[in-house]
Amino acid sequence: RIMLSITTESSAVNSLELDKESGQAQVEFSNGNKYTYFDVSKRAIARLINAPEQSIGQWVNTNLVNGEGVTYDLGFAS
Repeated sequence: RIMLSITTESSAVNSLELDKESGQAQVEFSNGNKYTYFDVSKRAIARLINAPEQSIGQWVNTNLVNGEGVTYDLGFAS
């Protein structure tokens, strides 16, 4: 699996890593909580990769936290 690290200056998100092939995302929020999200829209991942200047916090809320069909686990998947 190949995780792409997205540089973030978000006040809500410390780090974001994406795997377009598997539709996975790993997020560390500014409060230190870490989550792995599954079944993330590959189209949404591609849009973020192609336009990384957009709000990372907004992208996470729209496509991960409130993403249709997206599931998550606490912590980072190995």
